[in-house]
Amino acid sequence: MFLKKHANLIIVSFLALAFFIATVSFNYLGQEANYVKWSSPDETANYFFAKNFALTGELAVFDQANLRGDNMVMPRSVRSDSGFIKPVSFLGISLIYGAIAAATDIAVIPYLTPLFAALGLILFYLIIRCLFTERVGLWSAFLLASFPVYIYYTVRSMFHNILFIVLLLAGLYLFLLALGIKKEKIKTAFLTWKLSGRTWWEFAAALAAGIFIGLAIITRTSEVLWLLPALFIIWIFYARRYGLTKTILFIGGLALPLLLAAYYNQILYGSFWHGGYNEMNRSLEDIVKTGGAIFKFGWGLHNLAYYHDYFSKIFNNIFYFGFNPEQSKIMFVNYVLKMFPVLLYSGLAGILLLIIQNCRRFQKKYLVYVLAWLFLSAFLIIYYGSWSFNDNPNLTSYTIGNSYTRYWLPFYLGLMPFSALALVRVSRALLLMSAKSTARVRRLIATGLQSAAILVFASVSIIFVLYGSEEGLTYLYYNNQEEKLNTRRVWALTDKEGIIITRYYDKFFWPERRVIMGLLPDDGILKATVKLVRYYPVYYYNFYLDGAAVDYLNQNKFAAYGLKMTEIKKINAKFGLYKLEAVTSVPAVTSTSTILIKQ
Repeated sequence: MFLKKHANLIIVSFLALAFFIATVSFNYLGQEANYVKWSSPDETANYFFAKNFALTGELAVFDQANLRGDNMVMPRSVRSDSGFIKPVSFLGISLIYGAIAAATDIAVIPYLTPLFAALGLILFYLIIRCLFTERVGLWSAFLLASFPVYIYYTVRSMFHNILFIVLLLAGLYLFLLALGIKKEKIKTAFLTWKLSGRTWWEFAAALAAGIFIGLAIITRTSEVLWLLPALFIIWIFYARRYGLTKTILFIGGLALPLLLAAYYNQILYGSFWHGGYNEMNRSLEDIVKTGGAIFKFGWGLHNLAYYHDYFSKIFNNIFYFGFNPEQSKIMFVNYVLKMFPVLLYSGLAGILLLIIQNCRRFQKKYLVYVLAWLFLSAFLIIYYGSWSFNDNPNLTSYTIGNSYTRYWLPFYLGLMPFSALALVRVSRALLLMSAKSTARVRRLIATGLQSAAILVFASVSIIFVLYGSEEGLTYLYYNNQEEKLNTRRVWALTDKEGIIITRYYDKFFWPERRVIMGLLPDDGILKATVKLVRYYPVYYYNFYLDGAAVDYLNQNKFAAYGLKMTEIKKINAKFGLYKLEAVTSVPAVTSTSTILIKQ
């Protein structure tokens, strides 16, 4: 009886287990205990700070080399303040994964995102089941489990986006549980209880919902620009049913993770409100400064010009990186219409069917879902579509690895229930035309048609994520294996105390070796190198330069700084390793600086 009643939940649980095993295998097979590397400087930084937090309880790391090298001795995606290397990105993933690793083992960090993503499939099913039907929830979970972007950024497990999505899903599901059921029938994940009135667990769910959504916010704080308005839309429709007490508990829970982030912001950046992004800090300060003047000038019509200037400043600070609807349209075409046409068109069909159904028999939950999804979709497409990202060196290439896909994950997820709804409704409608079949037979055939459609979608999606572009997971795996060989060759030829100047390989060399990100000749880097060569071996790793090129640089660029570059070895067909030394003899000084934690 139990198995029959909860068959769909059991199916989704096995789906989640299979998803976890499949995605966790990528990092398990591609990395080693003494070699945990990532394909992005953001991932590298997040992993480093999560590991450091687990081991020391601190996020910042001090290195004397930065004081000696004009705060240039650091990779991308971090910042250096007076010798302290600090996160630039949002703190949530480092704090959450670091805390889990501190309670277990640091070896689990690369596998936490696959674990959370697998749990996200179950949460997604539970939410869609509550809002739509069991069958729509089931197929929505399968669509998510096979969706290329969800797979890709689960495997690339030190990005924030999947963790943000799963924490948000947990918060939304708890929010739904806190609402209760009107007819005194409360449906949970596993049991159905008949209770009268409100119970203590509804209030606990409201508090927990706030905590999980707060954790999602500190994981990707920039998403509050659409998340808070979307939550407000939901709350407006359910404020009376939610009640004052649960609203207060929700806000209290929301505040707890924000206070945690504020505490570490104060330690790291000297302000509760400041983060690692200086641009965001300046935007926030500008909004606060100009906002206070509203109360000074009042709300009279004679101050309309001031109000216009004020709201223009808010708009410009929100769209700090530009407001370009035309570019947003181009990005939408490339990363939605061309990349995922089946999801888009089936989702639009589902929306149309839902609107028709709601006109015949109005249900508030569908209106709220559509309004919240339309708002967040419009904002995400315009906001991130106006930016120019060049994650792929080929600027004309539109691949799954470009940032638009991960930034638009909430849009894709919100579209999936509409697609599943269209699949269920259309398959059933087709079978209703056959009067000869019994209802049971029609249901079985409908299930078969739906399963076949999901299987085709999943097969195409998995092939796409593995081989569908130059950033497919198969190519990423083999590229990482090749880079592992190159990295170990460089480590074998360089001193552990050394500093490597490099343009692209900081994500592989650091933190086993200090790095300066850049190309030579560069005036700022060379000035820093003059100071650093007295204390540390300094190397240069970039595109191979033959003897003539090295002689030219020594005579025409480096001589003015008292430096000389010599070739150590050609590492592969494209790259070479060189050493920079002072021309004149300088007494060696033994470094007693704090060394970065070795991975």
